[in-house]
Amino acid sequence: MLEAIRRNSRSTIIYVLFGVLIAVFVINFGPGSRRTGDRELAGTWAAKVAGSTVSEQDYRLQYIALGGPNIPLQVAKERHLKEFVMDKLIERELLAQEAERLGFDVSEKEVEDLVADGRMYILGVPRKSDEWIVDGKFNYDRLRAVAQNRLGVTVARFIESQRREMLADKVKQLMLGAVKVTPDEVKSDYDQRELQINLEFVRFAPRQFDDKVTVTPDEIAAYQKAHADEIKKHYEERDFLYKKLDKQAHLRRVVAAIAKDAPASQAEAAKKKIDEAAARVKKGDDFATVAQKLSDDVTTRGRGGDAGWRKRGATGLPADADAKVFAAKAGEVLGPVRTERGWELVKVEGFREGDVPLEQAAPEIAEEKLRVEKARALAKQAAEQAMAKVRAGKTLAELYPKPSDADESDPLKKLNAPPSTEETGLFSRRGSIVPQVGASAELVRKAFAMKPGEVGGPFEVSGGYAIVKLKERKDPDEEFFAKHKDDEMRQLERQKWADVLDSWSKQRCVEARDDGRLKINDDVLAYEGLSDKTPETHYVPCGNKL
Repeated sequence: MLEAIRRNSRSTIIYVLFGVLIAVFVINFGPGSRRTGDRELAGTWAAKVAGSTVSEQDYRLQYIALGGPNIPLQVAKERHLKEFVMDKLIERELLAQEAERLGFDVSEKEVEDLVADGRMYILGVPRKSDEWIVDGKFNYDRLRAVAQNRLGVTVARFIESQRREMLADKVKQLMLGAVKVTPDEVKSDYDQRELQINLEFVRFAPRQFDDKVTVTPDEIAAYQKAHADEIKKHYEERDFLYKKLDKQAHLRRVVAAIAKDAPASQAEAAKKKIDEAAARVKKGDDFATVAQKLSDDVTTRGRGGDAGWRKRGATGLPADADAKVFAAKAGEVLGPVRTERGWELVKVEGFREGDVPLEQAAPEIAEEKLRVEKARALAKQAAEQAMAKVRAGKTLAELYPKPSDADESDPLKKLNAPPSTEETGLFSRRGSIVPQVGASAELVRKAFAMKPGEVGGPFEVSGGYAIVKLKERKDPDEEFFAKHKDDEMRQLERQKWADVLDSWSKQRCVEARDDGRLKINDDVLAYEGLSDKTPETHYVPCGNKL
């Protein structure tokens, strides 16, 4: 076959380009790197899929062709890029096996034409890649150089990878041909996609009520006892927060907020306020009580200034003050200190490092969960009261005016900003997400059924509550639909096909996984070279990742 490729001149094959799930990755991170990756290929297997083996070389080929080595490791890890490549290769093998079961084959001529035409498949997507085309003609030596020097494989391995891709594609095309949509489906999809609304809304987030929450030691103990199993599960699921810790300091803070470029009068007022706090503490007043009365930090004020456990370099203090924290003794008060937020007084409650046992962490977890529950209850209460006022004739804008530009630039006012009226801007229905508000299937369903001027809520959204008013509604363009009905039909067919393909591949993948016919070499998924200590995400095939 390789001799045939050498002899072949450029031939033409018309491919129907279709949209698949990885289009965004291909567009943004396509081929271009001349590197072979961050380590030598071991020649081992990457996955064993229902009797087929995906070699590590094949996995690396696709990862490199996708542009993986060009992406910073931290970004690749956050986007689960290596896991994504594995998902698509598992899908490819399942599709190729189905093609073989149905009696499909890919001839040498088909692979030759693909490569000689300067094309290749990257995780199921046919792409133009003219790196081995010289003066408009196929060049075998250039192909070999690209395969070996950039993709890290032999030409034979590259050709076999492309054959498997093309075999899988035959089943994809078979599925595409079987997908049909009705004119009514097309019109319904168009209307749902093109109907847009603009909501005026007010959010009542639990954090806005943190400073109004109080908890007692007895309440914490009772909550801990009543929710022991839940607290233990929380501890075990987040054990990286409690195991093998670098030295941490438990801090309390009093903050007198001020902007860096604030006028002298504001700077003097803030310094006077923090000096007053320092004087009270020095006189013997309880630090937590002083923080509750004087601190401008709404997120910690209700907790008596409790800022939690902070490791070295993450205290939010200047470097010299950070160093003093970790040289201090438990109970020592530092400051006043000028920080990016203003003036601060800091108390070092204590230190910890290494492993924190459950019995020590449990009260801390219980307190946090209890505070969240109480803050959420206050947020719901405030939303219900606001809705009652709206029903009585008030508007959201009257009840919760937008902050002025001056308030937005004032760090003290911004830090303690109450709920205010905002707008989503025009958006169409996409799942359960409302821009700037959060996820709520109930909110989406009711919002798109509202009439202009209608107000609804409270809706539970992302742990908080929201009240919304339909400010604007933009109906679909019927004239545009009439002119582009055929294009809309093809688009919906492709989307429906993608859904069918995804459902089919996930079902086959789960079957193979649960039957023990799917094995993954986790070593190829490691993001080697990262300096952070974030634990690796455990990969579970078939789209189910932790």
